[in-house]
Amino acid sequence: MRNKVTIIGAGSVGATIAYTLVANGPVSEIVLIDINTAKAEAEAMDIRQATPFLTSSKIYEGSYEDAVGSDIVIITSGVGRKPGQSRIDLTQTNVNILKSIAPKIVEYVPDAIYLLVANPVDILTYTFCKCSGLPEEKIIGSGTILDTARLRAKISEH
Repeated sequence: MRNKVTIIGAGSVGATIAYTLVANGPVSEIVLIDINTAKAEAEAMDIRQATPFLTSSKIYEGSYEDAVGSDIVIITSGVGRKPGQSRIDLTQTNVNILKSIAPKIVEYVPDAIYLLVANPVDILTYTFCKCSGLPEEKIIGSGTILDTARLRAKISEH
């Protein structure tokens, strides 16, 4: 089975998702897109070199045009929180980033399922729904799954 995933944002979250997809083998092709193309290229190369015996997934740095044919697009782009900063403090900056990404990716991949994994995720998911023009059933926000995972970890530590 051939399936393709595009990940927009090659920071820690995007690179970890890419590695996990390659390590678990469900994806045949992954495109990493980042405003910092050198970072995306380095992450793709690291994953290729770290996983040669795991799967035959093809992973590379690319552009929005390279996303054509993707089944899933995962958006992790955004500015990370600074110490003491709340997720809501990131809102306008990350909304602006998302608004710049949406028309570019939707132009090349209008039929994909979109997963948003950037903070504040609920606001960004809503924004993407409104500015992408895509049907809402094609857009998923990761919601509070990370908070749930953190809570589980804290309980198990306790």
